[in-house]
Amino acid sequence: MKKSLFRLVASAWLVLSFSAAAQPAAAPAAPPVYALLSLIGDKLDIVIGQPQTGTLVDRNRHEPLPIADAVFDNTAISSAGDAIRRSIPKAELAALNSRSPVLFDRQRTLFVEKDSILQVPEAIMDAIRAQQATHFVLISKHREEARLQFYGNVDGSGRLEGLGFYLEGGTVVTDSSSGESGRGYIAPFAYFTVTLADAKTMKILGRKSVTASTTISSARALEDRASPWQALSAAEKVSIINRLIQREVGRVMRELMRGG
Repeated sequence: MKKSLFRLVASAWLVLSFSAAAQPAAAPAAPPVYALLSLIGDKLDIVIGQPQTGTLVDRNRHEPLPIADAVFDNTAISSAGDAIRRSIPKAELAALNSRSPVLFDRQRTLFVEKDSILQVPEAIMDAIRAQQATHFVLISKHREEARLQFYGNVDGSGRLEGLGFYLEGGTVVTDSSSGESGRGYIAPFAYFTVTLADAKTMKILGRKSVTASTTISSARALEDRASPWQALSAAEKVSIINRLIQREVGRVMRELMRGG
């Protein structure tokens, strides 16, 4: 009796083992799809620094310089995509290109956080669904007090937002490359926020803000007593803003992908 029972149990184990082995292998998981939208490059804000009196009112003069081309937003999306693929090589990317003035002008009210959920306009949600995205990356303008990097110190006054140049005409600054001194400086800046969210629920998975800048002495200007604006050529202005975007978007996106 004991011998036949052993054979019965053994036979059942063999059947179960064979059945498990015969199951087809699970299909590989589909790669994640990241939809990316940048809303920082519609204009450059030319900020002419003015003496402040301690009040919270921003007394600086702001002169917007409209940018019709998507050059800066393309740089932001490309830099974010490169960082994503460094973390997940097989990730798919979908750029949601938009030059809608409404999205740029009203982004602070259209894309708001409520209980850790990112509120997104329905037209953008439709575009995200159409791409079958699993994640959504939003690069939006950030507004904060001026904190311009100035030879290891912080300078500037008032509030900055988005991309632009801060001009200061009173401080004597020495050009580190030539050793020449000039009165005033130009400070290219990039103030923006990168938000990573679950594309289906819009739950925010991570968010980081950037306040990046650099300063250049007006001693580089070709004419004596020229405005700090003349310290950089038009091509140099575009290049240095692009470099700030590329460096900072890439850095922040890598941190978000690591869960930092």
